Amino acid sequence: MSLNGDLEDFPIIDIIQLLHGSRKSGVFRLYSEKGESQLVFHDGDLVSANFLNSRVRIGQVLVSAGAITEQQLAHVLEIQDKAGDDRKPLVITLLENDMVDEAAAYNGIESLIEMTIVEVLTWKEGRFSLEIAKSGKSNGYHFSRTKFPQRILLNSQGILMESLRIFDEKVRDGTMDEILSIAGVSNLDLEAEQPGSNAPVITSDAGDQGNSLLMLQRLLTEKRSMIQRSGDQSYRSVDTLKKLIVEEFPTAAKELKRQLLALLAGTSADGAMSAAPPDIAVIVITQSQLFSTMVRSICYQEGAYVVSSDDITSLDINIRLLLCQTLHLVIILDVPHEDSVQDTIQICRDLQKYPQASVVLAACSHFWDTLGLLALSSGIRSIIPRPCKHCSGKSSAQQALAFCSGLGAFLRTMSTEYSGSDEQRFFTCISKLRVCKTRTEITVAVLAYLIEVFERAIVFLVTESELLAENSFGVSGDKSEGIVSQPNIRIPHDDQSIFEDVIKTGQIYYGFHSDSTCPHHLYRMIGRLESPEVLLFPLIRANRVVAFIYADFGSKPASSPSLHYLEALLQYTTAQISVSAYRRKLKSIMEQQKAQEPVK
Repeated sequence: MSLNGDLEDFPIIDIIQLLHGSRKSGVFRLYSEKGESQLVFHDGDLVSANFLNSRVRIGQVLVSAGAITEQQLAHVLEIQDKAGDDRKPLVITLLENDMVDEAAAYNGIESLIEMTIVEVLTWKEGRFSLEIAKSGKSNGYHFSRTKFPQRILLNSQGILMESLRIFDEKVRDGTMDEILSIAGVSNLDLEAEQPGSNAPVITSDAGDQGNSLLMLQRLLTEKRSMIQRSGDQSYRSVDTLKKLIVEEFPTAAKELKRQLLALLAGTSADGAMSAAPPDIAVIVITQSQLFSTMVRSICYQEGAYVVSSDDITSLDINIRLLLCQTLHLVIILDVPHEDSVQDTIQICRDLQKYPQASVVLAACSHFWDTLGLLALSSGIRSIIPRPCKHCSGKSSAQQALAFCSGLGAFLRTMSTEYSGSDEQRFFTCISKLRVCKTRTEITVAVLAYLIEVFERAIVFLVTESELLAENSFGVSGDKSEGIVSQPNIRIPHDDQSIFEDVIKTGQIYYGFHSDSTCPHHLYRMIGRLESPEVLLFPLIRANRVVAFIYADFGSKPASSPSLHYLEALLQYTTAQISVSAYRRKLKSIMEQQKAQEPVK
C-alpha cells in the first residue's frame, strides 16, 4: 500500500501522528527542491531517518558525538557488507558487537530523526510518498520487537513534540540555518557511509569539526533541558526599552524611569547570569507589550525559559511541550483593568486541563476587589498585583518598578516549591532509575529519594537464615553524610514480624510499628524510635523479595511521605530489577556461546 501527496495538503505533523496512532510500519519519503529525506516507522514508532539526500547518517552522528571511532565505523560497515542478505541496521550491528553504549546510540538516532523533521518543517512546499509495509519489514530495516527489545523504537509523538520545540526555538532565535547543529555535525561536507568502504570521509570547510563535536556531546547530555537563553534579545535593548517606558509613563519622574530602565536592561541582581537556572518555565499570556517585556526581562535575568503570546489558543503546543520536560510550568495570565470578567474566569477553568502547571493571575486591585476569591476558587495558584494606570494613576510607574523588583523572588519561590516537592523528587528518582543496570544501583536511587523524607534507612539483603545490611543513611552518623556502606548489621529473619510479612507478600508497608519500642536486635544496634512510623520497601526479582529497605524517622517527629509515589516506585523498581537480571542472564548466555565457538 502506498500514499502520495502534497505536504501543503497533508502536513508532516499530521502524517506522523496518523502513523503513530494507527501503529503502522513503513517508509515515509519527503521530497522538495532541496532533495529527499526519509523517516522509517515500525508499529508506529520511529526507528531511523535519512537526512536530505543522506548528507548525514547515523554513523557520522555517532562519530561526531565521540560515541564510536572512525575505525569502529569502518569495521562495522565491513561486517554489514559481509552479512549480505542478513545485513542488519548499523546501530543494531554496533550494539550486538558491543561497540557503542546503548544510551549514546539511542540519543544519536533520536537526534538524527529530530534534525530530519526540523529540516522538513522549514520547507515552503514539498511532496511525500508513504509506503506501508505488509510484512512488518520496512525497506530493509528488519526491526523486531522480540529480537531487539527497547533498543531502537522511539516514540513518534514524543519526538514530534521535541522537534516542534526545537523548530519553535530556532525560528524565535533566528538560527534556522543551524539545523545541522542539532546532530552536532554543523555544516560538514559528509560522505554517506557505504557498506564495504574503508572509512567515512569527513571534512570541514572552516575548522568547525571540533566545535560540532562539542555541540553534539553537549546535546547528548543536555538535549532535554528547556533552559536555553533566547538569542533574540532585541526587546531588551536600551533604546527599545527607553521608548516603551516613555510611552507608557509619560508623566513619571525621570529618576523613576531611569530605575525601571536599568532594571529591565540589566542582567541578574549580582551583575552576572545565574549559573544554575531555576526548575521552572514561564508562559505569559498578555496583550500588553509592557507587561510582556517586564516578565520576559526578569525571566531572562533569572535564567528561566519564557514564552509570551497574546493568544492562549496558540500556546497549546508550547504548554504540552513544556509539560514533557522535568520542569515546573508557570502560566502567568495578565488581566487588564477593563477585561471581561467571565472571559477571565473561563480561561482559568480551561487551564485546569493542565493540572501539572501553576496558573498565576496578574491583576489590579479592581479585579481583586470584585472577583479575587472567585478566581482563586477556579483552581489558580495565586494572584499577583500588576501595574494599572486606572487604579493607581500617577504611581503606576512606581508599581511597575515594584512588580519587576519582586517578580524574580516570586519565581524563585515557585522553583523552590517545585524542586522540594514530592512530584519533583519522584520524577528525579525515575530519571535515575532509567539508567540503573544493577539491583545495587536501583537501591541507591531509591535511597536518594527516601533521604529527603526519612531520617535513617537500611537496605537489607534477604538470605535463607538472616538479613544482611548493605547500604544505609543516618544510622552510623547524620544523614547529611549521605548514603554509606553498612556491613556490620546482621539480624535474624524473625527479629520482627513485619519483616517476615513483607518478605512473604512483597507488599510495601508504611504505618505504626508497635514492636519498635521493644528490645529487638535491630533497635539494640541502631537505637529506638521517637515516632513509631516505619517504612518497608521490598525489592523484588522473579516474584521473590531479594532485599528490602527499612526506613524510619529516628529521634525526630514523623512526617508524611507520599504513599502513591512510593507505590509507583515499587512497580518501577520491580520492572527495572527484572530487566537488569534478564540482561545479565542474556550476557552470560552470549559469553558461554562465544566461548564454545570453535577457534578459526
